[in-house]
Amino acid sequence: MKMTLLEVIIPKTYKNRFLMDLAEKGIAHIRAKESTKATKKLKLKFQHKDEIKSLKSNLRELFKELKISQLDFEKLDPSEENKREFKVKDLYELIHYNSDEINYYMNRINELERYITQANIELENVNNIKYTYKFMNQYNLNRTYLQKLEQFDIKSYITFSKNLSNLKELFQFDEFPNLYEYTTIPDDRIAFFVIYPQGKEEDLDDRINIIHGEEIPILKKYLNYDGINFERIDRELESIKKTLNKYEKELDRLRNENLLKFAAINEVINNLEEYNWAENQFSNYASDRLILEFFVPSESSDEIKNELKSEYQSNIKIKSTDIRKQEKRSEKEIPEKGQKSLTEQKKSKSGKNEEDIKSEKAEEDITKSTPTKFEHNRIIRPFEELTKMYGVPSYSEIDPTPFLFFTFPLLFGIMFGDIGHGLVLIIAGIIGGIGFKNKSESMKNLSWIIFWCGLGSILFGMLYGECFGGNTIFGIILEPISIWLPKIGWITVHQPLNNVMGLLWLVIFIGVLHLNLGMIIEFFNYIVKRKIYQAFAEPLMKILFLDFLVYMVLNWGIDVLRWLSPPYPILLPIIPGLLLIVLKPLGKLFGISYLKEESYGELLSEGSIETFETALSIPSNILSYLRLLALALAHISLMVAIQAIVGLLTSSDILTQIVIIFVLILGNALVIILEGILAFINALRLNFYEFFFKFYEGVGTEYDPFKLSTQYSKINFKPEEEKDVISEEIEKEIESEKTKAFINEARTYIERKYLK
Repeated sequence: MKMTLLEVIIPKTYKNRFLMDLAEKGIAHIRAKESTKATKKLKLKFQHKDEIKSLKSNLRELFKELKISQLDFEKLDPSEENKREFKVKDLYELIHYNSDEINYYMNRINELERYITQANIELENVNNIKYTYKFMNQYNLNRTYLQKLEQFDIKSYITFSKNLSNLKELFQFDEFPNLYEYTTIPDDRIAFFVIYPQGKEEDLDDRINIIHGEEIPILKKYLNYDGINFERIDRELESIKKTLNKYEKELDRLRNENLLKFAAINEVINNLEEYNWAENQFSNYASDRLILEFFVPSESSDEIKNELKSEYQSNIKIKSTDIRKQEKRSEKEIPEKGQKSLTEQKKSKSGKNEEDIKSEKAEEDITKSTPTKFEHNRIIRPFEELTKMYGVPSYSEIDPTPFLFFTFPLLFGIMFGDIGHGLVLIIAGIIGGIGFKNKSESMKNLSWIIFWCGLGSILFGMLYGECFGGNTIFGIILEPISIWLPKIGWITVHQPLNNVMGLLWLVIFIGVLHLNLGMIIEFFNYIVKRKIYQAFAEPLMKILFLDFLVYMVLNWGIDVLRWLSPPYPILLPIIPGLLLIVLKPLGKLFGISYLKEESYGELLSEGSIETFETALSIPSNILSYLRLLALALAHISLMVAIQAIVGLLTSSDILTQIVIIFVLILGNALVIILEGILAFINALRLNFYEFFFKFYEGVGTEYDPFKLSTQYSKINFKPEEEKDVISEEIEKEIESEKTKAFINEARTYIERKYLK
């Protein structure tokens, strides 16, 4: 798609509002500033990056505390009126507003969690008292009993069950006079009490420390004269549980009632990083003006210009430039005919040429920064995923995705030729494509790629006569299909294990076609860039070199003596190779503009190296396609092995039949998974390194329009009103009068109240 560069000048006070308008339109790809243009002020602005990072971290912590996930937000569907609106002056205020909100809720949560922790501790303590007192109640513990212990003391403890052996050893009577009893309580613990002589507290404490005992106080408030007051203990437990429940409900209320608010804050914070980057792409144009450059699709450029002019009236200046794929222009050449450039406007204001202020400006290739917008139908679109794995095509490059749509399933099918396995891939691709439709775009695309690979497998499965390792489908025998290849004639690849040469000729032929296609695309890439001479000097000569070399081998074989004998077929590849060396220097001699900068020596050396590389790479490139043959034979061999294993099981009983079915399913599944992965990787490799390498650089920038998510939130930036000097003086005077009136009122009040 053709793109248009828009250069916009606005007042500084309209910056935030303008960015929000661009985000709402959702078609503006903002052009990144050069890092060399960064000023001290710009670096200060980028401090927001650290603040946003800290904000994200704090929000994650808040969501962790409240057990909030993205799935909770997906259930929300707020109307336009219910969306959370953030009315702020600028980005700084927006960041700090959200920071304050997060801090408020974090403090509230910490406070509630502190109360909950305290209540849980109290609940555990009273429960321990209840367990221990229930045990001691068996021994008639009461106030009367405690009063009778005149020369003895009694204490109760709990500890973990693993310390029981140490307890028995430490409290032997001959070492420490005492009486103790114990019982088991929940959570793998024991409760015990010790009656010991008064004055032996230190000795007791030493033993208790060894077994890590926790004292359970014997409190008189829980003891009656005739027993233990369990009713009071139960009342306290109930009271603590109610308090705990109240705090937990408050925590749930805090989460549930503010879920939409949290979704809005999360959305805004996720938008902040994008917004902060966009904000920093403005450049100072004058003391009170900013300039921003962004790309839009050419078909929408007039519409967006009219909308911006209508909205901002005289506060905006717009200059547009349609970017053609082949053009290379300096910034001075950007304005269209009849338009006054923004550089010239600035010069007229300041009286100085911008080239005098900045050091001499190097010519800029606009196409390098122009984004590429992928435009493919639903069928081809999944293969964009593979193209982007290698790199995004630059604006002046031919997009290889449509070619990949044909070549990738074709190469995969050669290595994975089986009708049955192809059907499995088709079904898996459809299920994945539907299942991941609203979950993962990448997985959805991969699923549809697998679908098309399945079709490629079926195509070559028909040529190979293979269906789940057999040669029949629904009882119908798969008959051989003949294929005609130039200079070779009619061949068949039916039953490849018995027809290896036929398959060898086929993969070599496909390899040569694939390499030719890559160089043909390179030829048209040069045509698109208006480098017509170079298109004939480089890719066309490489095509002739490859095709004449293959023609020579097919007609005269690999026989050097025949090559050097009349009619001297060796000249067929040599002539394009020599032309590859000399055509560039001749182009400089003919005055080709893009060859003028290099010397004749440089052009000759470039041509020589390129010819040498081509002569070496083309045979190795063709041989690389032999991996298609190897993997195709490996796939079929594995299926033959599975069929052979099944053939050994000749019994007709039910158990044997179950084993046969199990072996067939497991064997086919392993072949589909393992061979499928290998075939996928090798198809990718052949397309990337043998095909793309011939013509594709993949160093472009993908069209990424500036957008902010607005599902839960709305950001409303209010520009500061510019006040004239008279208005400011009037406001100061009014403020001064208000202050005087307030002071007089205060003085009168104090005199009446205290001085009379």
